[in-house]
Amino acid sequence: MQIRKLAHQEIDIAIEFIQAMLDTMASLGGHALQDPHSISNWLRKPIQSQIDSPDHLFLIAELDISSNQLIGILEASIIELSSVFLPKSSLHIHAIYVAPQYRRSGVARSLMEAAFKWGRDKGCMEADLNVLRDSPAKLLYESLGFEDFQIEMRRKL
Repeated sequence: MQIRKLAHQEIDIAIEFIQAMLDTMASLGGHALQDPHSISNWLRKPIQSQIDSPDHLFLIAELDISSNQLIGILEASIIELSSVFLPKSSLHIHAIYVAPQYRRSGVARSLMEAAFKWGRDKGCMEADLNVLRDSPAKLLYESLGFEDFQIEMRRKL
């Protein structure tokens, strides 16, 4: 397996993976997509504009160099705290997705470790992410050292 940056010609597969991640989140109680078929158009422009940004990261996991089979994706960026707080850069993980047949084989962990290195190299002091309470991925994040920091609460009206 190889972890590398996403190439421009691979944006379509990145969109497919992110859509699959959003569908999985919806099945676990996350927000449902209004129009699943329009997600491609909604994602394409931001990815195209951020793929070359020095403060934004798109990583892909490739099964092996010869097969060119993409099996996972991670999106992250550097976030600066509001100026009312002491300065601190954080690595924010926006999205991570691994094709179902490759889960529990170290792909997500490898993507996360590569993102952590990138964040450290960029001067980040911490990493954060959002995860649904009942997501199986929560166990992975805890094994990587993530801890509960803030809880979002909601209720039906």
